[in-house]
Amino acid sequence: MAKKVSKRELLQLEKEGKALRALVDEHADGEMLVADGLDAAIIGITEGVSEPVVAYSYDKCIEIFRIRDGMTEEDALEHMSFNVTGAYVGPRTPIFIRLL
Repeated sequence: MAKKVSKRELLQLEKEGKALRALVDEHADGEMLVADGLDAAIIGITEGVSEPVVAYSYDKCIEIFRIRDGMTEEDALEHMSFNVTGAYVGPRTPIFIRLL
């Protein structure tokens, strides 16, 4: 059964997301794509050989699905696999990083 989440926890998640999204927007060139509803999982912007893309914490995305959407761990992992990391929408598609 999914953990019951307080309104305070949801508001904190939204607040974190808005702050991180503002940083991305400040540094973005207007062409980077973002993952809807996962702003609180942003960990940075890539730099290097290819065009910059927004980088997200894979584990934080799972946490967001569990807290915000009330998913079980299994459902969140499945949703992440099929609907998020499995969706390529062009060269500016965000990346999702699992920290070791």
